[in-house]
Amino acid sequence: MRIFVFLFLALSFAGVSAASETEPSVGDLLREADQVRTSDLARFDALLHDLDALAESATAIERERVRLLQAHRLITRGRSEEAVVVLRDVIAEPAGAANKFLAGSMLANTHAITRRFELALHALDAMLAGQSDVEDKDILHRGLLVAAIVYNQVGEFRLGLHYAERVLDDTPLGRSRCAAENLVHEARNGLKERVDVARAMESVQVCEAEREPILAGFSRTYVAEMLAEDGKLEDAVALLEGYLSVVERAGYPLLIGQYHAMLAEHRMKLGDIEAAEQHARHAVSSTSSLASALPLVVAYRTLYEVAEHRQDPELALATYRLYAQADKAHFNDVKSREMAYQVVRHQTQQQAQQIELLNERNTVLELQQRVTEQRAQNTGLIVMLLVVLLASIGFWAYRTKRVQMRLRRMAEVDMLTGIGNRHHFTQRAERALAQCARAGEDAVLVMFDLDHFKLINDRFGHAAGDCALRHVAAACVPLCRPVDCFGRLGGEEFGILLPGCDLATGRRLAEDCIARFAEIHTADCGHVFEVTASFGVTNSAVSGYDLTRMLSHADRALYRAKRGGRNRVCVFETSLDAVALSLASAAMPTGDGADPDAAGVDAWKQGVAVG
Repeated sequence: MRIFVFLFLALSFAGVSAASETEPSVGDLLREADQVRTSDLARFDALLHDLDALAESATAIERERVRLLQAHRLITRGRSEEAVVVLRDVIAEPAGAANKFLAGSMLANTHAITRRFELALHALDAMLAGQSDVEDKDILHRGLLVAAIVYNQVGEFRLGLHYAERVLDDTPLGRSRCAAENLVHEARNGLKERVDVARAMESVQVCEAEREPILAGFSRTYVAEMLAEDGKLEDAVALLEGYLSVVERAGYPLLIGQYHAMLAEHRMKLGDIEAAEQHARHAVSSTSSLASALPLVVAYRTLYEVAEHRQDPELALATYRLYAQADKAHFNDVKSREMAYQVVRHQTQQQAQQIELLNERNTVLELQQRVTEQRAQNTGLIVMLLVVLLASIGFWAYRTKRVQMRLRRMAEVDMLTGIGNRHHFTQRAERALAQCARAGEDAVLVMFDLDHFKLINDRFGHAAGDCALRHVAAACVPLCRPVDCFGRLGGEEFGILLPGCDLATGRRLAEDCIARFAEIHTADCGHVFEVTASFGVTNSAVSGYDLTRMLSHADRALYRAKRGGRNRVCVFETSLDAVALSLASAAMPTGDGADPDAAGVDAWKQGVAVG
């Protein structure tokens, strides 16, 4: 899955300015500032200074547009926190619906750029609530495109597709159409739907006409993917190599890395080992500072395949470790964005329930007032109404408590296995480690990963794989004490933290788990197969009381167990794992390929543009 992001800064204030301009000099300066804000920063700064001097003669709407331009300048300078303050002030007391909508879209975009996706989604909800009040179609289109970008970022591709197609259905012009077409292709790609090649090529032409080489470059990658899926690898390679120089001139590292990574993958399949290696190394050089970028994963995987093809086990091991690290970083990044949406959705549901409860309470209070007024007339009626009142309060309190307990369980329990999820495991483990550190007690972390789990899914189906995960969890639960922390960390990976235990105890528990897994009968899963796992064990005496460090050390030991033949226990050993780590570090690209602004570019691409 590839996430498409672009810098969406064109707010087009000119259309609004023409509609409400009261003093030509201020309006002219606003229009010129809007035109040069991305092409001539020196002139843009001078225009902002002139607009500040004319603030007293400007209308309220014009002064707000000046503040939005100032916020835009703060964002381009990397001063996002200051820009957020300005945008929130505009939203709090807007002089017009269009300004409030623009400020909301910029706020959502700014939060996404800084990787605060929960805040971005909250800002997006507030912005979309006012879309019916926006009359300018171009401003409305840009806000809807920001919504499509953010929803694609958090993995809600259905919503992203919905808002992008809403823009296209409204016959947008120029850059908005180019951006909307790219967002549609990205959403369909994320939904695993086939991209329309003819439509993608048409969007390339639209973006080229608008002088948007980066957006056009992404559209070509969708075409190349479809050609590769159809078995036309040579056509895909020809398309990518034909425009590689254009993409490299555009200077966007993530797009350059994407082209080289795809070329490396396709060249490898065509048997051109030298070209595959060359493109893979170019991809690593372009995206090495973007730790969670998908092109980096593809490039390291190709380099690993090249080493395997050349029968170089030492290089293959080093590149495989780099591939595994990049793949894990990419997976964690995707999941963190998806989790942000789930958290916001749950918060919204809880707020709606709280509002409903408050409405009920207001109703009850009105009934109380009526009862008080009728008390002198009918005492029996008062008693009856009080009973109704108490019953209503009790019912809603009971219902609210049930909802809260259900939401808490959803937040803490892995619904497939019934044990703690990664978030709950992390919270409990960190508290337990802090207590052990204060008491001077030892603690052991056991991590294990099911062997050949993908083969089980591929051969017997995901239902059989889910059944195996439930069996594994059930087998481990009796071995854990109430104070132990047991959770599913993700996929087929589990973790057990044993406070107050030494390394030998952790190893014995891991060996007991292996024995219990050997006794698992999978007939009720619909198929009979063997369930085994590889274990990595470390303790606080070696790794300290930091959970992240312990997980890292246990993970290294686990990978050593995998490499050692699986279905075994490996204890973290500083000397062995440090050597493996140094080999992986030595293989990382350094020197001229590093880009000091790569982190900002990553935020630009993977966050969302300022809107």
